[in-house]
Parts: sequence; structure tokens; C-alpha cells
Amino acid sequence: MTTRFDAPGLVVGPLVPGALCDQVLDHAATGRAGLAAILGDAAQRHALFRRGMRADRLLAATVDGKLAGYLSLKHAGRGPLAPSPGDFIRCHGWRRGLHGFAVFSLIEARSRAAPGGAYLYGIDVLEGFRGPSRFPPDGVGGALIRCAMQRANSLGATRLEMETRNPAARALMLRMGARPVTAPVLSWTRLLMASSGDYERLCIALPRPESMP
Repeated sequence: MTTRFDAPGLVVGPLVPGALCDQVLDHAATGRAGLAAILGDAAQRHALFRRGMRADRLLAATVDGKLAGYLSLKHAGRGPLAPSPGDFIRCHGWRRGLHGFAVFSLIEARSRAAPGGAYLYGIDVLEGFRGPSRFPPDGVGGALIRCAMQRANSLGATRLEMETRNPAARALMLRMGARPVTAPVLSWTRLLMASSGDYERLCIALPRPESMP
């Protein structure tokens, strides 16, 4: 499903094979920069992730046909990145590769929604397309989140969870309907929240699929 917005030229939709798809995958494959000490620099991360990227977990925003941003989702334990132990060994050797795969897998287990939900794995608006002034009311980022909500709901999710520590991103997500997550003390969600450091976990409630028009 491709969505056009009131902002002239702004379109958001799933990836389809072609040059734009390759461009998005190349950008997304350099993600997880916070794990550079384990995964290596941007070129090493690209070599590690690019081959096994799951294009069906990404949405792209274009303006007049040019890439403006992209967003990735995680649902049912499947996100955009799917490196195998063999990929880690190929890129980093046996010892460092197996250690890196173990650490990466542990962190990936935390970046997921509770059962029945989808997780906003990552969002990036490219330089030159940031800010709401050119694409009111909520910019390219808001358009991506709205389409992510539709996509998550089409997958059967009844909520879209995310984590952020950026005040501007938090304000945008609150405008989209997100609310801070609360959870019982003895629960998987509470454990995820406790291990997230200074990131705040938020959640957007989605309608049940059968109630969608």
C-alpha cells in the first residue's frame, strides 16, 4: 500500500525491487552505529548486514521520486537485519565473529514488542528533508510513522512500540498518539524497559484488524 500526502510530491510505501529499494537497503545496512565497537565501522556493518536484509520490513518516503527517509519495523521476531553466524564469521573471523553474533542476538532480543505488537526498529529522515515546515503537519518522519501504523495493523498488530531518547522524536511520537509504556514489575516488558538505559519506551494503540474499514 502506497500513501500520498497533502504535501506536494511526498509518497510513502513499501519497497519494491529496483534502484530505490537498493538505495534504502544500502542506507539501512550501515545502521546499528551504537554497536560499532562490536560490529565495526559503516563499511563493515554494510558487509555484515546487506546480503540478508529483509526488504519487506522497510518503508520508504520519497519526494518527487527522490529518497527522503525510511523506516523499519520488527514483527513476530523478524526485523530488517538477519545476519547469520556465518555472516559474522565471514566478516570478523571465528573468535570475534561468534562473540559478535552472541552479543548482537542478545541485544536484538530486547528490541522487540510484547506479543501481539510490532516494534518501530528504526527511522531515518535524510538531510535536507528534516523538520515539519516543508511537509506539514509532522514532516517526513510523521508520514513514515503513520504508514508504519497502517503496515503494523495489516500484519495483525494491535500496538506499535518504540524507544527514544531524542526530545524531538518523542514529541513527534506523542503527536502520533504514543503514550509511555507501563508494565507489571514481574513481566517481560518491564525487563525490556529496565535494560533500555536512558531510552523511554512508548506505545501507539492500533485498532483491531477486524475493525479496520
